[in-house]
Order: sequence, then structure tokens, then C-alpha cells
Amino acid sequence: MTGQVLRRRRGGVAPYEVAAAAPAEELTAALLRNLADGVGGQAAYAVPADRGHAVVESWPPGLTSVADAAGVRPVAGGGSVFVLAPARQDDAAGALLHDTAVWLGPAVRLARQRTEHDTAELRARRLRGELATARARLDRVRDLERHRLVRAITATTLRDLAAVRERLRAAATDGSGLDVARDALDELIDGFRVVVRGVFPAMLPDRGPRAALEELAATLPRPVTFAGDLGRRVGWQLESGFYHAVAAALNLLAGEDSPHPVTVTFGRDDALRASVRAEGPLTAADLRHALVQDVDRVAVLGGDMACGVADGAAVVTVRLAERIEAATPAVADPAVLERCAVYRQVRDLVRQGQDATEGRPERAAWDAVAERLTMPVRLAVVGKGEPPHAVPGVSVLVVDAQADRALAEEFLAEHGPRGGVAAVLCRTAPAPEFRTALRGGRHRVALTEAEQGEFASRLKVLTTALALRGPVIAARRAVTAMTDLVRALPPDHRLRWAVDRVGVDAHEFAELDLLDDLARGGVLRGLTVVAARLLGAEGMAVRDRLGLPPTATDDEVTTAARAAITRWRAHGAHPAAGGRDRAACEVLVRTAEGLLPH
Repeated sequence: MTGQVLRRRRGGVAPYEVAAAAPAEELTAALLRNLADGVGGQAAYAVPADRGHAVVESWPPGLTSVADAAGVRPVAGGGSVFVLAPARQDDAAGALLHDTAVWLGPAVRLARQRTEHDTAELRARRLRGELATARARLDRVRDLERHRLVRAITATTLRDLAAVRERLRAAATDGSGLDVARDALDELIDGFRVVVRGVFPAMLPDRGPRAALEELAATLPRPVTFAGDLGRRVGWQLESGFYHAVAAALNLLAGEDSPHPVTVTFGRDDALRASVRAEGPLTAADLRHALVQDVDRVAVLGGDMACGVADGAAVVTVRLAERIEAATPAVADPAVLERCAVYRQVRDLVRQGQDATEGRPERAAWDAVAERLTMPVRLAVVGKGEPPHAVPGVSVLVVDAQADRALAEEFLAEHGPRGGVAAVLCRTAPAPEFRTALRGGRHRVALTEAEQGEFASRLKVLTTALALRGPVIAARRAVTAMTDLVRALPPDHRLRWAVDRVGVDAHEFAELDLLDDLARGGVLRGLTVVAARLLGAEGMAVRDRLGLPPTATDDEVTTAARAAITRWRAHGAHPAAGGRDRAACEVLVRTAEGLLPH
């Protein structure tokens, strides 16, 4: 049927006939080809972008600009349809352009809904896998907990009961040892109370986990000190899971007498947090082995329990998110994503990877990349203060925690409540290891620091840049992930070459890399401010990049852009310029050329 549409007579057919014949996924392209044939020229569907219009689809394929369009009509689903170099400009051609714009509206909405459907299907598939994994872990934790309780009751309580029975027999035989039997019975009752308290601490529902843990600490042979606060109360399931995890660490680290106290520090942001620290000989492997059951139990509840050694002290950290059920991830506006050519290119590569791994275990990893590709770019704001307002196209994560290496590793993770962060704004200076960890991650994470007086202005510039660069950042992160995934494909698979090529050729990626190099001070020393501004560090608008006021005319923009081109070409050609500086200048020249008015 599609072939019949493509072999239509010159002059085109009515757009409703094209809509009736073309497959849904090819409808936009078929309508544009029909329009191009009807007017004897070229046709394109484009959406607004920061530098004019971005061509989403065209006939013939490959059009990149609509600056010289002879006709334009808005499309109800967003964007406009353009006619270029038409051989016909009569009333019939105008009517065909109008009707095509009308039918492109449903086509664009259909494409958007298809994208949303694919995203929802990917998420449903991922959640089914996570549900199966969580159920398996829950079954294992339930069995381990049952065995632990059986051991606690049988191995301890029954053993002590046998000792009491022997002493009572001795007292009944010769009348001696009754006081010893009474003491043994008191110890048995106290031990049984400890077992019951471990299952259901009486103070937990009334006063919360901290009070219950303080009650537990009072029964341990090693002194325990508490600091910090858990904030307002949360649900019983969370508090119970949090209590048992911290209690397990306390029983392990404070179970033997020592003059050095165990320190428990509480914290609260988007999760309940505790850090248990104690001097001693235990290694990280010892801690993990002893607490393996508790680690699994916390993981089932959506948290994590980490074991390590720092400065000669054993450290166990517990984090349990306040929200157990997974929140529906935000999805970026497909119309905004489609404006970016490199995003569309990367999206197509991801789909090819999904097709290549259909029915294989590797498909799940490609589905995860496809799902993350549709999410808005994520900004983490670190430090105390009022949460920023929502910004379209940017997901803001507020974290009131110390900016250390552990937090950086959470930001760098692919998954998790704090994972997938693309930029960080710190209200106070972070620790050096925080910067080092972010720079050493496989994904690019931009770091900005702002004092209280300049926080609002820095936040506005950063969120604006992230919203405009969101599709490029998402595409870059997807390429990084695909670079690892294509290694599982056959050596001669074309997708290997295609992923490498888009990673090397995309100028948008080169701009992001250069911004990183400038922030680290590795290139263009003494010129980093003006170079970063041209790359959009102080605003993505053309006039902001060129250092011009918003009222500057197009002629002033042209003059400033040409001056920037001349400047960076001259700097790169200077004999004293090193190889890295010359490469940076080439990127800046290409950027400045793209700022010239069309």
C-alpha cells in the first residue's frame, strides 16, 4: 500500500489519502514527500530551537535549514511545516500546504504518543524484572529471619533452660543451690526479653527508632553515644526496617566490652540515615559477612547498608528511603527532545541495539538506556536552604548531606534515588574527594559552587543551560552506556562503528568535553571565561554566548560572531599554542560559525 502512495502522480494527492495509506510510523515522512511532489520543491517539518528551527523530518532527507522557506504553516501538534524552492506557488499549492499542516498535527501527536507508549512499556518491563528480583530476595530474607529467630530461641533460651533445670534438680535433691538456680532463671528471663525485644521492641511504635535503639544500647556491654536527629516520624514499616538494621550493627560492634564507645550518628534528608562507628579489629569483609542477612533485608525495603573501615574504625552506614514504592519517573517533553538532531541519531542507535538483542538477556540493558534517554536531565542541589522552584526539562534533587566521596558515588550511579545526576550545584565548598570522584566518573557531571548571595543567579543560569542542553546530555550519557553494551555484539556488527562515530563526530559532545577541560584548567589558560561563555556557560542564547546585550541587532550579532571566529582561528594558529589548545580553538570556531544568523 505504501508503495502505491510513493508512486503517486506528480502534483501529489490529497493528504487524507496519504494518511489512509501510509503506516503510522511513516506518516510524517509520507506527508512531506507528498507535499514536496505537489509543489515541485522541498518540504520540511521543523520545531523551534535556540538557533532558529531544528528540522525533524524532511523531503528529500537531510535538510538542515528552513531559513529560505517560501511558505510556512503552523502544525497543531507543535512546530511548523515549511516549503522550500517550490516550482509551483499557486492556490492549489497553498491549499496542499495548508492541508498537509492539518494532517501533520495528528501525525506529530501520534508519534509523541507512540514514544510515550514505548517508554511506558520499557518501564513496565523493567519493573516486572525488579518485582521478581525483590520477591526472590524477600523470600530469602524471610527464611533467614525465621532461622535466626529459631536459633535465638532454641540455641540460647533452651540451653539456659537446661542449666536452670539441672540446678533445680540439685536443689530438690539436697536443698542447696536454690539461690544459684534463681539467678540462672532471672538471666534466662532477661535473655528471652532480649530476643523478644529484637523481634518487636516495645518502645519503637511509641517513641520511634532512636529511643528504641537507646534502650537496646543500655543493655550492651560497650558504651554507645548518639548524635544527630531523624526528624519527623515515618511509617511503621520504614521505622521497623531501619531499627533492625542499625540494631544489628550495634549488636555486632558493641556486643563485647571495650573502653572505646560506639558512635551512632543519625541524619535525615530524603531517607533515614545512620552511621555506626567503632574502633576495633574487624575488617570490611568481616562486617559484610556478619551483616549479610541485614544487608539483604534493607535492600528489599529499597535502602542500602554499607560496611567499611576508615581510620582504623569499623563503619556501618544504613540508608532507608522515606518512600518505599518507586515514584513514577519524570519524562521529558518528546517535542523538546526531537528538536535535537544528535538526540534523534542516538535514539535510533538505541532502537537498533534493542532490535539486535531482542529475545536475549542483553535486551534489558538496552531497554534501561532507552528509558533513561527519555528522562529530563537531573540536577542535584547540595546543602541546606530553601528548595528551588521546578524548572521544565530539569529534575531537581535537593540533598542536605555532606559533599564527600560517598555522596559523589551515589550521584554517579546509574540507578538509585540519587543516581543519574548530570550536574551538581553546591551551596558550600565540597570536599576535595567529592570533586575528584565526580571528575573520575564514566559520565560527565558538571560541578558548580555558589555562595548564598549568588546561589539564585547561579541556579538560574545552570537550570536554563541544562534545560536547553538536556537532549544533548541525555544523548551523551546514552552513547557512553552504549559503548559498553556494543562489546557484547559480534565484532563486525555495524552498530559498533555507528556508536563510535557519533561519539567522535557530534560537535555538541565536543562542546561538553571542552567545558569540562576549561573547568579543570587544562586548556586555554587565561581565556577560560570568554571561551566558556561562548560555549554557553553564562547562557545558551546567541547574544549571551557572544557577550552582547539582549537588544543587540542581527548585524551586531554577525559582527561579534565573525570576530570570535577570527580570534579563535588566530589563537589556534599561533606557534606557541599546544595541541590541546589548537583542538579547543577548532571547537570554538565551529561553535561561533553556528551562531551566525541564517
